[in-house]
Amino acid sequence: MTTRPAGSLLNYLEQVPDPRGRHGQRHPFAAMLAASICAILSGFHGYTAMAQWIHLQDVSLWHLLGFTRRPPGHDCFRDLLMVVDPDALSEALMLWITEGLGFEIGDDELQAIIIDGKVLRGTREKHHRAYQALALLDLKTGFALSETPVDPATNEAKTGLKLLKEMVLEGKIIVGDAAYCDPEICREIVDSGGDYLVIVKDNQPTLHHDARAAFVVPEGFSSYAKKKRMQLVKSPRQKRKNGVVSKSVH
Repeated sequence: MTTRPAGSLLNYLEQVPDPRGRHGQRHPFAAMLAASICAILSGFHGYTAMAQWIHLQDVSLWHLLGFTRRPPGHDCFRDLLMVVDPDALSEALMLWITEGLGFEIGDDELQAIIIDGKVLRGTREKHHRAYQALALLDLKTGFALSETPVDPATNEAKTGLKLLKEMVLEGKIIVGDAAYCDPEICREIVDSGGDYLVIVKDNQPTLHHDARAAFVVPEGFSSYAKKKRMQLVKSPRQKRKNGVVSKSVH
């Protein structure tokens, strides 16, 4: 057996529980997770791309990752990643980053946190919605702080509120799109000592109007401007001059 170096990614991935049954363990669990992570870090996103990446590599790398036979196709990657525990995987990756790689992530370095949901390609099945995941990302390091699936019976906002309640938000600023412009989310962030920066769109017309109005600079009083406006507002009757029909300016 080959001894892995200290801090090896495979050592941490082996701590993630294998959700497969006894008859579904043809390929090593940690090897498939490592291949998925390496493919994503190399810019190969999606199940088909993951399978393409590992099959493009030399056989020596297959053995280094832990494969004992030819790596599987995209269906096998898809089936595995749809049932793996996202919390356990996130914890293992965080331990690898902090312990294995020696990165120190202090509270003073985690100021801006992005909350965002993504629909995973290739996960949509007949009569079922596509798999959607919600993640909290540290803006400075690019690391995923937490990730959770979005329950098909609810939405991003409800899942995001639950996820934020599990985080220490004091001294942090949460950045999100219009999906997180929700009173409960904003109240939770502020009550927990944090701040937020979210996008307001026309899907909330009253709030959008109030936000725009708050930044309007009122026109200063000017007797000249008032007199000028009075001259422009005339009767709507048309005027004829030299055979040309014109209308008053309103």
